[in-house]
Amino acid sequence: MKKFKFFLFLVVVSKIVIAQSKDDLKKEKKKIENEIKITNGLLEKTKQNKLKSLNYLNALSTQIEKEESLVKMLNIEIKLKERKIKNINKTILESKETISTKEAELETLMENYSKIIFSYSKNKGLKDQLMFIISSDDFNQAYKRLLYVKQYTTQRKNYSIQISKEQNEIKQEINKLELIKQELEENTFQKKKLYENKYENLSEISDKKTEKEQLISKLVKSEKYFKRELKEKQKRANELDEKIRKIIEEEIKKARELAEKSNKLNLSPEALELTKKFAENKRKLPWPVETGVVIQKFGNKKHQIFSEVQTFNNGVDIVTEKNAKVNAIFDGKISRIFVVKGEGKAVLISHGEFYTVYSGLQDVVVETGEKVLTREKIGEVRYNEKEQRSLLHFEIWKGYDKVDPGDWIYKLY
Repeated sequence: MKKFKFFLFLVVVSKIVIAQSKDDLKKEKKKIENEIKITNGLLEKTKQNKLKSLNYLNALSTQIEKEESLVKMLNIEIKLKERKIKNINKTILESKETISTKEAELETLMENYSKIIFSYSKNKGLKDQLMFIISSDDFNQAYKRLLYVKQYTTQRKNYSIQISKEQNEIKQEINKLELIKQELEENTFQKKKLYENKYENLSEISDKKTEKEQLISKLVKSEKYFKRELKEKQKRANELDEKIRKIIEEEIKKARELAEKSNKLNLSPEALELTKKFAENKRKLPWPVETGVVIQKFGNKKHQIFSEVQTFNNGVDIVTEKNAKVNAIFDGKISRIFVVKGEGKAVLISHGEFYTVYSGLQDVVVETGEKVLTREKIGEVRYNEKEQRSLLHFEIWKGYDKVDPGDWIYKLY
């Protein structure tokens, strides 16, 4: 009994795990589809100037990456469907075997019942049975004959009930089989559609890769212009880096001065608690925007056109919707609001030892020194008319060190 209960527990747990993995798959697929939608919009807006724009190339590269991820999702879905179809086919076979077994049992019952009915009619029914009892030689024989008649009648009745029961069970099995067949047909159709979507996406990816190669070959001809543009962007990134580092140095200096005044060596209890909670939420922190797609990841990257050119991104660049609201990713205090030339406003929030930076804002709805909560609005992303996009540059620092936001934000990339 204990073994059976344990087996039942394992079955239930496995079903829950499968259901969860399916839900996760649906969520991941939906996220990728939304990201593809955003980059599609970006490609539409910039395609008129694509021969002069590196932004179009970045969006196109991101689109290819996302569509390849979607194909991977479709492959997983197809495998899940194939497994389900295999299980359904197995159930169909088992149901057919059950029906065959029950039909054989019913046939045996019918044969036995026919023999009883034949014997019953041969003895000319109930009247003959009554005469059979009355014509007994003595009371003892009459009593035995009465018991025999009762047993005979009960047996006939039981056969009739059993036949009816077997017939109902066969009907139920046939109905169950029809439903299983219907589910099989639906799953087979869905699998076919998934295959069609997969090959359609593979075809689109192939076309986009060809477009990317052609675009790179044309952009190479304008090498001087683009290298100048890249140099200017890197200069602005370095300026932002220097400004942030200077602000963080000032913040750390302030914290140390306060600690010295209160004869403490470390951060305040509140700052220590914030640091601890921030660290505990690694890989679980929310996105700084509701919807968006990362077009530039953190770290040192070789340029996709000019391989000798290397750029370092201190954070991540997220393309989002026009006038998208920007939210604090965790509880903290607004340390500084400043302007980055040509890039809009920036907000730096302290979370104890950690700092988050939100750059590329047009409107800011918070003030320096104000405390904010997780997911609280701090401003809106600036729309760049020239580049025809809304881009948020986002960074996370731990003390003086920049860290990869992809290690902290939930499923950032």
